[in-house]
This record gives sequence, C-alpha cells and structure tokens, in this order.
Amino acid sequence: MPNSDFKKKDDFKNKYGPWALIAGGSEGIGRSFAEQIAANGVNVILLGRRGSELRACADAIRAQHDVIVEHHALDLTDPNLQRMIESITKDRAIGLLIYNAGATHGAELFHEQSLEKAINLVDLNCHGPVVLCHLLGARMRERGRGGIILMSSIAALWGGSYIATYAATKSFDIVFAQSLWHELKPYGVDVLSLIAGATDTPAMARSGVEFAKLGAPMVAADVAREALQQLGAGPTLICGEENRARVDGLRQLSTAQCVDMMTQGTMMLYGKPAPGPAK
Repeated sequence: MPNSDFKKKDDFKNKYGPWALIAGGSEGIGRSFAEQIAANGVNVILLGRRGSELRACADAIRAQHDVIVEHHALDLTDPNLQRMIESITKDRAIGLLIYNAGATHGAELFHEQSLEKAINLVDLNCHGPVVLCHLLGARMRERGRGGIILMSSIAALWGGSYIATYAATKSFDIVFAQSLWHELKPYGVDVLSLIAGATDTPAMARSGVEFAKLGAPMVAADVAREALQQLGAGPTLICGEENRARVDGLRQLSTAQCVDMMTQGTMMLYGKPAPGPAK
C-alpha cells in the first residue's frame, strides 16, 4: 500500500501518475518498485543497461497489471544522458522518479582499481541523479505534484576501506535528496533519500557478496514497499527496523570507530584482507 495518506489506488495515481520512470528497473529493488507502482495504476518507464532483462521485466508487469510499460536500454553514465532522457520523456508526464541505479561493482581498495572505474561510479551515482532530477523535477514543480526517490546505502553514512568511491557518491545522493526535499516541498513534490542496508538482489550477488555471512538480508519487495509508504513523510528513510537500530548504535561511537566497523563489515562480506602493506 502506498503512503498512508493515500487510502485508495486513485489517490496514489493522482499524486504520482500518470507515469513513473525507474532508472535501474530491470531487477531487484528497481523491479519491485515497478511492480508495486504498476499495481497502483501508474504507467512505468524502465531504464537499464541490459535490454533482455528490461524486456522480460516489462512483459511480466504488463501481464499482471493494466498499465503501459516502456523500456529503454541505455547507459546512465552516457555523457548524452540529458538528451536521451528528454527524448524518452518528451510526451510523458512523469509524476514519479526512482533512481535505483548505482551498484557497488564489488569491493576494491581505491588505489587498486582504475581511475576510470571510480569516475564511472561518480557519473552513475552523482551525474545521473542530477540530470534526471533537474529535468523531471522541474516539470513536477511546475505541475505542483510528484515524487522523487533516490536510492542510497548505509555505507554512505561513514564510508570505509574497499568502498571509498561508492560510499562517497551515495553520500552525495543523501544530501542531494534532502536538499531537494526542502526546495520542492512547497511545490507539492515529495523527495525521499532511501538508505538501504544489505538486500538480497541479483546485483549484490554479482558484486561478490557472500550471502551466507549476511544473516537475514532485506527482501527487495519490502524495501520498495516501505519507501512508497514513507514517501512524503520526511526527507530520509533508513529502511528496515534492524538497520535503523544498527545505525542508532553506530551513532553512539566515534567517526573513526564507525569507519573501522564499516570496513570490517565489508571485509567480511567480500572476503577481503585488512588493508595495508603485506607483512
């Protein structure tokens, strides 16, 4: 069910329809967003790099819900992203933007990965949201309604070894969303920074996470559901009771301790050694 203020499907559609655009929408949390949004009668545009997965997701949603589903295979780090998004959305009233792209691409020490790979994450997690929010958010502000959800991570709250660029770019997304929340709230546009913990998704599996060490990761559908319920309730959501409790505990520690604990967690999940010269 959407935000508790929306008791009926029509209320959600009137506020956030008639179209939603989901960047990173072919699988995992993005696909769960697409399915739940479509269940509320809102048409969906899916963006992602892998055309076959996008097509399969679109076909599955069409089979279940009476909505229009479009899909476009594109690279969100493309320097021509603005032109591409303008072309895709020029005849579509986008009332809801979900920026879900930005996986970790694994865990590596900053100076043991290429500069190109680090810059790619900056483009994906910073340049991409800025482009889409500027273009689509302006239209929402003009219409006086809409919603934006930017996906971030608990890693962004402190950072750590092996995730330096990823954590820093996701921290950008938190502050960017919080700022837009304050700017756009008077215009009837809801903005949410969605801070997720470990979630069982195909992208996480591909990144090399050892799921057996996670205990009980969150389920993608639960993350999407909680975000849609809380959209409009405030600028930031740490998803999941256990994650909120974990963050509250970390906030009692020093910054150095938090960074160390984030590093220890990353080392455990990815089977990495302690950073530093070999002894």
